[in-house]
Amino acid sequence: MNHFTIASLVILALCTLYSLHRLPAAGDRCTALLETGWWTNKHSLVWQPQGCTLKQYKQPEIRQCLGQTTALFVGDSSVRNKFFALARAVDPKFTPPNEKAHQNIDVLWPATTDKNSKGGDSLAARFLWDPYLNLTETHDALNSKERKIAVVGSGLWYLRNRAAGSGGVKAWRKAIDKMSDKMNVYISPIPHIVPERLSQERRETLDAESIHLMNEYMSTQVAHLQLFRSWNLMALPEETQDGLHYSNRVEDRAINVLLNRACNMVTVPAHAPFRTTCCVAYPSPPWLVVGAALLTCIGIPALLYSQVRNSAATMPSIETLRQMLVFGAILLLMYVCDRTPVFDKLQKNFVVWVFWLLVGASAAWGVATWEKDAKGGGGFLGRLQTDEWKGWMQLLILAYHLMNASTVAGIYNPVRVLVAMYLFMTGYGHCFFFHKKADFGLRRLTAVLLRTNLLAVGLAYMMGTSYMDYYFAPLSSVWVLIVWLTMRVAPQANHTHVVWVKIAVSAIAAKAVNDWWHLWPFGLLRRLGVDWSQREWEFRFGTDIFIVYVGMATAIVVLHHGAQLQAHARWLQMKRWATLASVVGLLWYTVFELTRIDKFAYNAWHPYVSIVPVLSFVVLRNSSEYLRMHSSSAFRFVGLISLELFIAQFHLFLAADTKAVLVLSDSRLWFINLALVCVVFFTMCQLLGNASTAICAWLMVVRTSSSGAQQQQHRPAANDAAIPMTELPVVQPPAEQPSAAAGHHRPAALDRLASDPPIAARLFDSLAARWVVGLATLVLINWIY
Repeated sequence: MNHFTIASLVILALCTLYSLHRLPAAGDRCTALLETGWWTNKHSLVWQPQGCTLKQYKQPEIRQCLGQTTALFVGDSSVRNKFFALARAVDPKFTPPNEKAHQNIDVLWPATTDKNSKGGDSLAARFLWDPYLNLTETHDALNSKERKIAVVGSGLWYLRNRAAGSGGVKAWRKAIDKMSDKMNVYISPIPHIVPERLSQERRETLDAESIHLMNEYMSTQVAHLQLFRSWNLMALPEETQDGLHYSNRVEDRAINVLLNRACNMVTVPAHAPFRTTCCVAYPSPPWLVVGAALLTCIGIPALLYSQVRNSAATMPSIETLRQMLVFGAILLLMYVCDRTPVFDKLQKNFVVWVFWLLVGASAAWGVATWEKDAKGGGGFLGRLQTDEWKGWMQLLILAYHLMNASTVAGIYNPVRVLVAMYLFMTGYGHCFFFHKKADFGLRRLTAVLLRTNLLAVGLAYMMGTSYMDYYFAPLSSVWVLIVWLTMRVAPQANHTHVVWVKIAVSAIAAKAVNDWWHLWPFGLLRRLGVDWSQREWEFRFGTDIFIVYVGMATAIVVLHHGAQLQAHARWLQMKRWATLASVVGLLWYTVFELTRIDKFAYNAWHPYVSIVPVLSFVVLRNSSEYLRMHSSSAFRFVGLISLELFIAQFHLFLAADTKAVLVLSDSRLWFINLALVCVVFFTMCQLLGNASTAICAWLMVVRTSSSGAQQQQHRPAANDAAIPMTELPVVQPPAEQPSAAAGHHRPAALDRLASDPPIAARLFDSLAARWVVGLATLVLINWIY
């Protein structure tokens, strides 16, 4: 364990203690809606309560919340404006009275075709004009069972009419005291004023000090009063014209906070994904998570202790058990981070300068670690270069997700190209390997797929999500199978021009299956209890349907014609023209993607135009010997764990399945929290990478003779470093500990998919049998779970 890992664990422990210390006060974070919050973006008015994420309420959710009841608003003009905000949410066609009439107002539900919803003549919300809270009608309405939510506000008229006999603050206190025993009544604070914008009459009767003292009285002296202090925190001077009433934009945000407080327990599903975390109750961990916790905390440590005390050849090695423990512990950590209220979650918000600051910091890190490659460098798209390529792309994707940059088409479009680059490397790397090694065996294919999917499948069951949510794992897996099948059919043709026909036929077949005939077996999967979205899958697969074949074609050109091209008399001239064309290509693509109307218009072009920036980058990155011989060690480090970074970011870097930001420290210390999260996140992903490799190595051990000798499914040849395997490092077996039973090896019967009897042990030496039993087990768990 290195110093960086130790430091990360210390940071994680301290942050956990800090969060647990605050947890009793945070509760279910309903109180945060009433008392805390700040504008994270004052231009678009993005409101952030302390430590949780908001739901954006629309008419259907409001209907679901209110049911057959109504929302009641009682008080003065400040409460009336909030009533108008709810009315706009209920009925977008609602028009408030033109005159400032002191009158009661009703809002009806608009007509709907839903038989289970209220019709167009049913009452949705009512406003009662009662600035003194002293009318009998008010108290009758507050005591009525027909209302679910009530918002009450008073104080301005007591202050304005002190000289006219309103009774002033003393009379106001008596009226407010009567509200403390009302159920589900929320108190609107007296709004903050902007004196310089008040009319002369209001400036003479309203003063900030009296308003402050009255709000403090409601906050500290009246028991059981649900006072929305946060509404006054929303008061921006630039959002008021008369110094007292605030804009519709502010009032709309205020009423959305009210609905989160009153309705989330009804409208927010009590299952993953938890995209709304304010005022919700997290469910108890399901049996699968409890079982995983018991296995990680008790089962594996017991086996590890047994191995240390008395090493047995029939058990996994100490190192393998240790890596299993690490893998399970990190999955449990992700569950705690994203499926419990222990750690805060913040809403994502795009801020231009912060996004580019993160991009610039990543670039500076890469430049600072630019160095000459000690070994394995200098080749076209070699392992070091592809690791670096994956590294800087992954950092950009992390910044993109963190800042919610998908809302900006000019950033979304290039990020689509980054995904295309990953898939280009999939096509190039695997085609290169199959062509060079001609190893089409099930063992290597199984190792690749197992390593690619181990974390994604584990998280799908642990977090209660869909395997398709971690879309890169299934997308990469399917493309690996397609490349394997393309090269596996008539393998003798791979070294002839017929290989181009194979690639073309494969591309047409993929297009037909995905876009023309829609032949993916999602209907069969649904019958097996696996409910995946075919539309989402076809979009993901179809958006980059050609770039993998471009990668395969590039590999064939390099293998078949690379030497001849470099020996050509005009090779240097061709290089210069290719470099110039690549520069022009990147400039053209930049102009093209920025001039699309929106990202949806761009998506239609992406399968065809993404080829230009991908090939342009490949040419420019390899345009000189200096560039080929150098790379960034920082980017290579990130690239080596890019698979773990891409998948684990859903729950350990971000939260709510990428819809929120994970907070380990104080919610307001955004940059400090980002630094802490990055240290923990990168360390955990590095540990996950090592653990996944060790577990896959253990699962891939097979029997090769009746005596029980075993071997690893793949051992790299001396020149394997030149073959760019882009999805995963080569699976290496963990170092075995000396055993008292020297000369004996762990029989395949101890494989996770095998059982104890000798006959079953011999059966499960077959990888095909392991495939069948493993997939059947996953389907069974999915059916039950």
